[in-house]
Amino acid sequence: MSVILILDIVLITLLVVAIIYAVILDNHLSATKENHRMLSHLIEQFYQVSQRMQEELTTVQQSENEMRQNLMTQIDKASLLKDELTNLLNQIEQKTHTVENLKLRRSLVSHESDLSQNLNEMDLSDSEKELLTALNELK
Repeated sequence: MSVILILDIVLITLLVVAIIYAVILDNHLSATKENHRMLSHLIEQFYQVSQRMQEELTTVQQSENEMRQNLMTQIDKASLLKDELTNLLNQIEQKTHTVENLKLRRSLVSHESDLSQNLNEMDLSDSEKELLTALNELK
């Protein structure tokens, strides 16, 4: 009987160890399942956030393209305005030289009739001629 009793004690001890090991394993498996659920939830949230970021990035790119087009339009307008201003400055410079030439001619010619002849000889518009005549009268 003592052999049977020793075998029963060994068997009971092994069963108790197996039960304790099973409980520990069950706790580890429960924790692993919980971690898996939490990880799945985090992955889902990460995917949603990445989708929103992709949408925002697309919106930012569209805004960038619109601003680039607006900027290019404004640059083109500024270039046209610069060209127009350059032309106006050139015309003003030419008119200034014309007026300076007239002043030199006027100082050389003392009579008004000679001045009117000089004005007719020059290639000026009517408004320019009137302006010069008014300036001459003021003098």
